[in-house]
Amino acid sequence: LFLLVDTLRADRLSAYGYARPTSPTLDALAASGIRFARHVSQSSWTKTSMASLWTSTYPVSTGILRFDDAMPDAASMPAEILKARGLQTAGIWRNGWVAPNFGFAQGFDVYHKPSYGVVRTAHRRDTPTSRIAGSDQDVTDSALEFIRVEGHRPWLLYLHYMDVHQYLSDEESALFGTSYSDIYDNSIHWVDRQIRTLLEALDEAGLRDRTIVVLAADHGEAFGEHDNEGHAKDLYGEVIQTPLIVHLPFAIEPGIVVETPSRNVDVCPTLFDVLGEPL
Repeated sequence: LFLLVDTLRADRLSAYGYARPTSPTLDALAASGIRFARHVSQSSWTKTSMASLWTSTYPVSTGILRFDDAMPDAASMPAEILKARGLQTAGIWRNGWVAPNFGFAQGFDVYHKPSYGVVRTAHRRDTPTSRIAGSDQDVTDSALEFIRVEGHRPWLLYLHYMDVHQYLSDEESALFGTSYSDIYDNSIHWVDRQIRTLLEALDEAGLRDRTIVVLAADHGEAFGEHDNEGHAKDLYGEVIQTPLIVHLPFAIEPGIVVETPSRNVDVCPTLFDVLGEPL
């Protein structure tokens, strides 16, 4: 289960030392899993970052640098490798930069942008992406259906959550105020709750002890630290320091903290090493 939370900076998670309780579900994963404490992405822009994450190569090698660049068919994608080894592969996404027309669907049996339901928001910042229909609950609902139908088979399920990028939350997660930075924290709490729902479904289906859960992000977000807001403008720490949490099919007590610097290009080789499979 590969959970990608778009625009999530590491230092806004309680597991990474943040004072606010933004992420109880992710904190619990880290507390009984493996948390990489000094992790960075290879870009502060989704398409470039995700190309590096999936291919384990740097942007200068992928060539995915501009709005019209696309992954070549020759790229070796983890979903292709796992599909060839008998896994059912599915990706559920809401960010257009990882759409099929940019080559990111390679290897997925199902690569799905979910239909959308009613969005009940408490606060929503006016951003260029706020026009994206629906919410991450649509991603979760689609994932729950996948687990219901395909859970008995070996699978790879990639979920690309988008509401932290969109500064979207509901009333229950509107805990931290109404400034831009507060709303960002609210949205983290909202997505954390979506992930909790998903993990509870795995528990109910008896699948948690057979599932590796990975939490990663494509980039972070700036709040004026270097006179910029947002992302995709520079490579300062606030936009490339991202979380990486790996929870194995069993709990580790206490959880392991890896202090060695790591990068998104390390994620897939590490996971394939855990699986005992060559990448």
